[in-house]
Amino acid sequence: MDDNFYALEMLVIERLTDARQAAHRAHLAALGRPRRRPLRVGLGESLIALGEWLRRSAVLTPQPS
Repeated sequence: MDDNFYALEMLVIERLTDARQAAHRAHLAALGRPRRRPLRVGLGESLIALGEWLRRSAVLTPQPS
């Protein structure tokens, strides 16, 4: 079996170049999009707001004595 290492090396270099270009394009595309808040941050803020609303409503309602 005759191994052509030069041709194999050229194929590897070409594939690596293509992969690097694709990664660079994906990075540039990601820079153009606004960053989203993580779900846990939104959920945490919602739970805090709900707790404050419940606490406020409990304080405003008259307590039976």
